Amino acid sequence: MAQSLYAQVADLTVLSITTADGSRFGDDAMLASLQAASSICDSYLVSQFTLPLQVDPQGWDMSLILNVCNIAAYLLFNQFGFAPTAPGDDLIVKRYNDAIEWLKQIRDKQIFPNFLDSSTNTGTDEAGAFIVSDPAVGFTSRGVDNNSSNDSYFWWR
Repeated sequence: MAQSLYAQVADLTVLSITTADGSRFGDDAMLASLQAASSICDSYLVSQFTLPLQVDPQGWDMSLILNVCNIAAYLLFNQFGFAPTAPGDDLIVKRYNDAIEWLKQIRDKQIFPNFLDSSTNTGTDEAGAFIVSDPAVGFTSRGVDNNSSNDSYFWWR
């Protein structure tokens, strides 16, 4: 299965860490932490969704992006060092704990995010995206010949 990646480096620097911290960590470390955080999320999401989640169109919302970024920030700060009880740094731990709690609620089916997984039957062709559904169901005369009477509503009686 392909590696999930639910957030980008730009998301991480906007949502969970400062630009200065991003410069300190570097793009390679931030990307690796996002991949690890996405894998952690997959281990919880699999209880409700057939993985991978859809990439095009994107099958997840900002709640997953935010929580992946918060987990990735925690992983980065653990790797590069921080004081978990220091003012400001304690926020990294709180956000991480909140993200894991959110994932546990998904795993335990207490909350049901509206994500699109790979079991959703969608596709694309030259006309654009489409969804395959059941065939159309229409009304019929149920075998009654409407031409047998001048009253067009006779079959209702």
